[in-house]
Amino acid sequence: MNGLFENKARLVALSITLLWTVHPLLTESVTSVIQRSELIVGLFYLLVFYGVLRSLHSTNKAFWYRCAVLASLLGMASKELMATAPVMLLLFDRAFIAGSFRKAWTERRPLYLGLGATWVLLGLLIVSSRDRNDTVGFGHGVPWWKYSFTQCEAIVRYLALAFWPKNLVFDYGTEVVDSFTKIWPQALVLLVLLATTALETKRRPQLGFAGCWFFGILAPSSSIVPLTTQTMAEHRMYLPLISVIAIVTIGLFLKAKQTRGLLALAVFVPVLGWRTVQRNNDYRSAQSIWSDTVRKRPGNARAYNQLGNLVDAQGKSQEALSYYDKALQLKPDYAKAYQNTALLLIPDYAKALKGKGDALMRAGQSEQAISLYQRALKSNPDDLAAAHNLGSALLNSGRVAESIDRLESVLRVDPKDGEAHSNLGSALLQKGEVPLALSHFELAITLLPDSAKVHYNYAIALRQAGRLPDAIDEYQKVIQLKPDHVVARYNMGNAYAQTGQLEQAVLAYEQALKYKPDYAEAHNNYGSILRRLGRLNEAEEQYNLALKDRPDYPQAQKNLAALRKSSGGQ
Repeated sequence: MNGLFENKARLVALSITLLWTVHPLLTESVTSVIQRSELIVGLFYLLVFYGVLRSLHSTNKAFWYRCAVLASLLGMASKELMATAPVMLLLFDRAFIAGSFRKAWTERRPLYLGLGATWVLLGLLIVSSRDRNDTVGFGHGVPWWKYSFTQCEAIVRYLALAFWPKNLVFDYGTEVVDSFTKIWPQALVLLVLLATTALETKRRPQLGFAGCWFFGILAPSSSIVPLTTQTMAEHRMYLPLISVIAIVTIGLFLKAKQTRGLLALAVFVPVLGWRTVQRNNDYRSAQSIWSDTVRKRPGNARAYNQLGNLVDAQGKSQEALSYYDKALQLKPDYAKAYQNTALLLIPDYAKALKGKGDALMRAGQSEQAISLYQRALKSNPDDLAAAHNLGSALLNSGRVAESIDRLESVLRVDPKDGEAHSNLGSALLQKGEVPLALSHFELAITLLPDSAKVHYNYAIALRQAGRLPDAIDEYQKVIQLKPDHVVARYNMGNAYAQTGQLEQAVLAYEQALKYKPDYAEAHNNYGSILRRLGRLNEAEEQYNLALKDRPDYPQAQKNLAALRKSSGGQ
């Protein structure tokens, strides 16, 4: 284009590059780690063109052709939009190099055959991923026509953001447009732009190529093939934005004198750069970006669910429940929101499993949680995590038989779920089927050898089976994995006491009390061991400490009274 710009084509190219580099619309692709696949495929996409351009003035064309094919292969392994690269290169070749499709094919046939062959890898990857785990393609819950309507809104919004990058959105959610009457103005705009692109591609191929670049690269994600996890996304504009900026910049330099073009550039680059800095402030934390998303897309159920997860991690359960409730209002069949709500309503039931008391949660909470899990499974029957949690909730509420049925169904689908084996073992233990429970605990330990929880539950089962030495071994493994597991140390002391190993019991109780000085049960049992060892004063001290922690502790009261009576008698 040197003739067009009086040998200043490099300056125009630099201007396009600067504006593209600092544009806020690219922030999601750069700053959000999970979207950097867009940068990777963009790199390989441009390297295909770079290789071909280098070949034009090289004595070793074959080398640069091979580089282009390699870049295409790597791009196909990165993301599906790379499928458009060979077609886009052919259009580029016809517009800027060869002048016709026939000449482009004749002069570079081996190159195009090599690029076409890279589609094979992409096809294999798509097949092996099962349409990205059934989230891309037809028949996965989103009708193609609704998705197409949504893309009319999306593409026009992308174009608007290219010119006025305000109110950028991190996650547009999964909403779709269900009526053409809602998007007919956007559809009309797109129809005009597509018709103009087709006309210019025939009449003025170089100008038409800019439209082909924009619509062609967006086509895999923004046409009729549904992407159910995200119906709109700003990162899809990473490469298409180049053509928009190129058309505007070239037009600016053609219509205005060079000095005016540079002045405009001097204004636009800092302004866009500053807007990018401001947008990156929204990415300073997970909570800030999701809060910004909710503010701009109040109909996004996924954003509310994510906010719920974040505040729940901060211990703000009630606030988390309000976010999950909002997500369910927006999307009544949202399985993840049901599951997260249920998880909040079920407190820790570890003490119930070790037989030390009733479940810690109120009956009403348990039933509500169970109901939510059932509803989550109704909307997504393949959600094993929800099925597993339902089994745990049933166990926690005392519905042992139902819990066993649910956990067994999970294990039929995934026999290597160590947590499910452990929970099923606990349920079977409550039912009194000790040998079968032990077999599931053994499987759980094989699958989760580093889980202190699994070893602890196995120790409980071994002790109930009368295998006290084996139970002691398991308690020791628990302590190795989690030295501050106070209850394991306490129960190990009880097991030592039952086997007559009193000195070892003393050490176990002392270690338990070191981590939890107000452990009334440990003080009481420690006192009983000291009494058996003849250390009566120390035993009385331990009973008193137990009653200090729990003044209404009947066993400690009884033991202290018996100790004083026997001491008075002597």
